[in-house]
Amino acid sequence: METESCLVLLSEEMSWKPRYLKWVYSAFFFITLRPSYASSSQITVDPPQNLKIVDPGFLGHLSVQWQPPLTLGKLQHCTVQYELRYRNTGSEDWEIIITKKLNYEDGFDLNQGVEAKIQTLLTGHCTNGSDVHSKWIQTTFWIPLQGEPETKIREMQCTYHNWKSLHCSWKPGEKSPDGANYNLYYWYEGLEHALQCADYVESNGRHVGCWFPNLELAEYQDFHICVNGSSLALPLRASYFTFQLQNLVKPHPPEQLNLTQRKPEELHLEWKPPEGPIPSQCLTYEVQFQEDDASRMFRSTEREMITLQKSNGSRRFCVWVRDKVNIYCANEGFWSEWSSQQCLEEHQEDDGWLLFIIIPVTLIMLKAILLALLFVQKQRACLKQVLGKKEVHFYQEAIC
Repeated sequence: METESCLVLLSEEMSWKPRYLKWVYSAFFFITLRPSYASSSQITVDPPQNLKIVDPGFLGHLSVQWQPPLTLGKLQHCTVQYELRYRNTGSEDWEIIITKKLNYEDGFDLNQGVEAKIQTLLTGHCTNGSDVHSKWIQTTFWIPLQGEPETKIREMQCTYHNWKSLHCSWKPGEKSPDGANYNLYYWYEGLEHALQCADYVESNGRHVGCWFPNLELAEYQDFHICVNGSSLALPLRASYFTFQLQNLVKPHPPEQLNLTQRKPEELHLEWKPPEGPIPSQCLTYEVQFQEDDASRMFRSTEREMITLQKSNGSRRFCVWVRDKVNIYCANEGFWSEWSSQQCLEEHQEDDGWLLFIIIPVTLIMLKAILLALLFVQKQRACLKQVLGKKEVHFYQEAIC
C-alpha cells in the first residue's frame, strides 16, 4: 500500500509541474509584452499648430512656418519630426520634406497659388519602432493680383551671354494702355531685399528689357524676377519668373578654326573655345560641314577637334562650328551663333589661264586666214583683169 501511495504522489507531482510552468510562462509574456502592445496602439499625437505661408517680399521665395503640437510635452522619449508637403496649385506632384525644424523655405511660381499641408510624425522607443502620424492640417496662399491677365508682359526672354552678362527682354501686354510702363525687380539669396533694374532697354518710351550687373554670386541658385507696371488708366498684372542663370547661357562661337587635310579622304578640324569665363570642360560642340554643293551635315563632339571624311572627287569642303554649355555644368542652355566659315579647296591644275591665250590667238589666226583669203581672192581678180587685157591686145595685133 505504501508503495502504491508513493507512486500516486509522484505521478501527481509530475503532472502538476508542467501546468505550473505553463502558467508562469504565460504570466511572464503577458506582463512583459502588454505595455508594448498598448503603446503602439494607444499613443496619438496632435498635428502642428498655426501653419502659414509667409511672403518676405523676395518675389517667389516663400517661408512655410508652423508651431509644435500642444501635447508634445508628454512625449519626452519620442523623436518628433514633421512631414511637410507643398506645391503650386497647378502642379499634380507634391514636394515632400521631413524635418525637425519649424519652418522651410523654397521658391514658388507666384503667378499661381501655393498650397501646403503638414502632419506630426513620431518615431523612437515610445512607439515600439513604428511610426505614429497625426492628422493633416493645410493652408493656401495667393499673392494679391490686380489688373487683367492681358495687361501683363508677353514673350519674356532671358539670356546669360557668355556666362557673363544677363539680358532680359519682353513685349508689352496686349491690353496695355498707352502711356503704361513696366518695371523689373529681381532677388536672389544674398540680397537683403529685391532690387530694381538699373539699366533698362527702351523702345518708344517704354521699358522693354534690362541689362543686369555682375551676377556671379547668383549662379547655381534660384533667380527671381517680377515685372509689374504702372498706368493711370488701369492697373497692370504683374508677372513672376524663377530660373537659374547657368541654364540660360549662350556662349560666344568657337574661334580660330583650322582645317587641314592629312589623308586623301580625311580632314582634320581644330578650334579654340571662346574667350570668357566659361570653363572649356563645360562646352559641347556641333560641327556643320558641306562638301561641294551637297546638303549640309552635322556632327557633335565634346572635344575641340574632329576628323571628317570627304569624297575623293570633291573639290571644296567647308565647315562651321558652334557651342553650348553641356549637361555637366547646366541642365539646359542656348546654342551659340555659328563660327565664321572655314573652307579647304583642292589644289588642282588650273587651265583657265589658257583660255586667255587660246581665244585671242584663235581669233587672230582666224582673222589672218580671212585676210589671206581676201588677199588671194583680190589677187586672182587682178590677175584675171591683166590676162584679159593681154588677150585683147594680142587679138588686135593678130587682126592687123
